[in-house]
Amino acid sequence: MQLDWNLILANLGAVATTALGALGLFAPTRAAAFTSLAPDGPNGTSEIRATYGGLFAALGLWCLLAQSPTVFTVAGVAWVGAAVGRGWSVLVDRNVDTKNLGGIVFELAIGLLLLAPRWGV
Repeated sequence: MQLDWNLILANLGAVATTALGALGLFAPTRAAAFTSLAPDGPNGTSEIRATYGGLFAALGLWCLLAQSPTVFTVAGVAWVGAAVGRGWSVLVDRNVDTKNLGGIVFELAIGLLLLAPRWGV
């Protein structure tokens, strides 16, 4: 049996997405620090749990369960979109901070892993 490297790469991206979602869901204070955000009271913490937790955990888990190139593609495009948004911040906000530039690389990397079944390696 031959390994499907594209599927393996996509699953690595899905595991990373799920893990980051778990961080947001179960450790919102750490997730907030990781993203340089400061939640404003209980509603802010709920927002971290929902957006950085539940959304990412569900997205990653669905990729892992469905094993569908289409589902991997949707998740990959979302990650690439995040990188584009961060890149826009470099241009508009002049945010050339190392953490921001590293975020672009990180988001592109996960996005490309998830897009592997669509375009291959």
